[in-house]
Amino acid sequence: MSSFPKVTIYTVKGCPFCDNVKALFKEKGIEFHEVDAPPQSDQWFDLVKKTGSGALPQILVGDEVVGGYLDVIFYEASGILYQKLGIIPSEDHRKVETLYDVIILGAGPAGLSAAIYSARKVLKTLVISGNIGGQVTWTYDIDNYLGFSQVNAQDLIRKFKEHVEKYGVETIIGQEVISADITGRIKRVTTSDGRSFYGKTLIIATGGQHKRLNIPGEKELLGRGVSYCSTCDAPLFAEAEVAVIGGGNSALEAVIDLIPIAKHVYLISLTELTGDPLLQNRVKQAKSVDIFVRHKPLAIIGKQEVEAIEILSLDENKTKTLTVEGVFVEIGIMPNSSLFVDVLATNEKGEIIVDEMCRTGVTGVFACGDVTSVPYKQVVVAAGEGAKAALSAYNYLINRK
Repeated sequence: MSSFPKVTIYTVKGCPFCDNVKALFKEKGIEFHEVDAPPQSDQWFDLVKKTGSGALPQILVGDEVVGGYLDVIFYEASGILYQKLGIIPSEDHRKVETLYDVIILGAGPAGLSAAIYSARKVLKTLVISGNIGGQVTWTYDIDNYLGFSQVNAQDLIRKFKEHVEKYGVETIIGQEVISADITGRIKRVTTSDGRSFYGKTLIIATGGQHKRLNIPGEKELLGRGVSYCSTCDAPLFAEAEVAVIGGGNSALEAVIDLIPIAKHVYLISLTELTGDPLLQNRVKQAKSVDIFVRHKPLAIIGKQEVEAIEILSLDENKTKTLTVEGVFVEIGIMPNSSLFVDVLATNEKGEIIVDEMCRTGVTGVFACGDVTSVPYKQVVVAAGEGAKAALSAYNYLINRK
């Protein structure tokens, strides 16, 4: 005979959260009495009288109301459930101030989209990010987002933010996650200010960061002529000669940003141009742009500020020095996956490998956006993947046994 206080669970058929609570108690060896309480039944009215709530499931320990599914999961993770039952909790039960259904790392299009879908599924959600907007903040205008023929990137981010705030999602902005324990049933992440947060699922939407050239002068002259954001820094180079490094869309867009500002722009690409033909045409038609394809940057020259860039022709094996006051590096994005590469499967680029449901291979851990192996790093793709990740997390929660 169990010495536990009598546990009563009010349930209703077809309720996945009711099934999950029962499965949890069975797993922990906790005996309980189940009461089927369909809405408007005598049992349901008895439930409302005892607990003040008609939501199902509802759990009582003796005459004490514990609450619903989320409350039981939190109490179990924190050890409070065992205290209520008069059991000494095991050593691995830690004090948890709040247990979230979903913790989302990142607040770019993928992370914010995931937050909206999580909130709409009434999941207790926390978003942690160093900033709002992710890589979109490095862009000026977006003209390929559904519903907008053209929209300022900052305006789009503001709309994303307002949409999330509409649902009252809890956010922590300005803190970086420095460690993550993600293999257990309860996930724990620790931020740079020393706080830890716990969740039943984790969505990784940490995006990416700009790749570096790793040539002499790049690091030394960062912020003194070397930039990774034409949107941010182009106005500083009015009537100046500048170089843009790269041959993809980001490099072409940087050139387009600079054309009306700079005196002259040199586009330097290691390969033939690979960006969208429409962007290529706009760059090639500009009289103030010279294009050097199959040229390799060797060094950025300057003492206190950028003075020139040295490049090597791969076809002629000859070097050339271009006098410039600014160098914009636009050679691609590196995924922000370093916290997870020892735990999650990644590809040769360091991107987290996910399946069609944004699952990572670790139970309860999902990933979306530019940090993943999903191709086409576009705002609309990231937003869609964020929605998928949140729906997959919800599906995992309601079916977890």
